Amino acid sequence: MKYITDRAYATELLEQAYQQNVGPWYKHSLNVAKAAEYIISELAKKGYNLDCDIAYCAGLLHDIGRYKGFTPSVIHSYDGYMYLDELGYMGNAIICVTHSFPCENKNIEAVTDWTNVPHYMKDKLVEVLNGNSNYDLYNKVITLCDALADENGFTTLEKRFISVGLRHGTNTYTAVRWKGFYEIKKEIESLIGMSIYRLFPGIEKSVYTILEF
Repeated sequence: MKYITDRAYATELLEQAYQQNVGPWYKHSLNVAKAAEYIISELAKKGYNLDCDIAYCAGLLHDIGRYKGFTPSVIHSYDGYMYLDELGYMGNAIICVTHSFPCENKNIEAVTDWTNVPHYMKDKLVEVLNGNSNYDLYNKVITLCDALADENGFTTLEKRFISVGLRHGTNTYTAVRWKGFYEIKKEIESLIGMSIYRLFPGIEKSVYTILEF
């Protein structure tokens, strides 16, 4: 499966997308990339055959579907998948989808405003999820880092969940979705033998900053 490994190229794609839709998602993407590199680097130290360049570039581009402007729910995941698939980077395209679904191909309806996603997009997203139902470490790390980084830097899962919930709302499946993130966190921490928060310099600052919503 082909991934982008050239950081300059990934940055160029992100910059182009940002010019089409200016917003906080740009800095969020930069911080997701940094968080992913910290975690993948630690996993590599533990003997896992992982590439920090793949992780960093995937973090930069996980939300690239936002280049189309504001769209509800996970439409940006569909748009990102189609865009990167067209460029020939299926590995990155899949991550555009999987990062929005922490429970893999289970409880798909837990996504906020899933009913607002057009049927043809739903069909493609479900197809991608069913075809990649056992997330590898790249997919798991980017999914987790999406919830560990905002436009200001690194943050805790709890603060990120509340911020997103206040801005986009919750539904009856929200707790299930949150558990998906915690399951990934638990697995990665068991692999590296420490709390993931120890990997992120300055994360304690997020405790004292005002919650954005």
